[in-house]
Amino acid sequence: MAQTQTPYRVKGVFLESCNCEAGCNCNFGGFPDHGGCEAIIGISVDEGTFGDTDLAGVKVVLAAKWPKAIHEGEGSAAVFIDDSASEDQVNGIATILTGQAGGMPWEILATTLTSLDGPNMTKINMQVDGRNSGFSIDGKVDVKMTPLINPVTGEENEVHIVFPNGGLIWNDGNTCTTSVMKINHGDLNFDYTGQSAFFAPVEWTNQ
Repeated sequence: MAQTQTPYRVKGVFLESCNCEAGCNCNFGGFPDHGGCEAIIGISVDEGTFGDTDLAGVKVVLAAKWPKAIHEGEGSAAVFIDDSASEDQVNGIATILTGQAGGMPWEILATTLTSLDGPNMTKINMQVDGRNSGFSIDGKVDVKMTPLINPVTGEENEVHIVFPNGGLIWNDGNTCTTSVMKINHGDLNFDYTGQSAFFAPVEWTNQ
């Protein structure tokens, strides 16, 4: 008999940075620009529930690497949750992000991982400000997003990638790059400053 999954809804912002060139070919051809995928994600929950638990205000950092394309698997990841979260909030968001509660995109992404470290409870500094957003964990993670610049005019270049029928993780990604993008945590140790980044509103549910 199938286990009854706790209903959830999450609405917030997704701050994505990876080792691809700006725009990230994964959105077009399904494969990374440079063989493998190494990424650091920040998630800020504006509103949401996991069963009876309110998830508003929860902050998460997810770092991961895959040797080839994400859908080819063999990935390893680490999850960090801001230490202001309650035990029920930690249980809720961790259950969602590890795919155990079902719903897209997490039930798919979870199947691509062979190892998962966490959840690690820590202080997460997060600034949500469109293409100037950023997040950090002292001594471990630092990501600062910055707008793309038109090389001719020197002005900010606003480019969106939109999935009219819905994307896997987000539907409308505001393209940017990074002035800082690095992590030093166990096997996750990389620095891809100046590569792809996105600011994207997200809404996920298993209902």
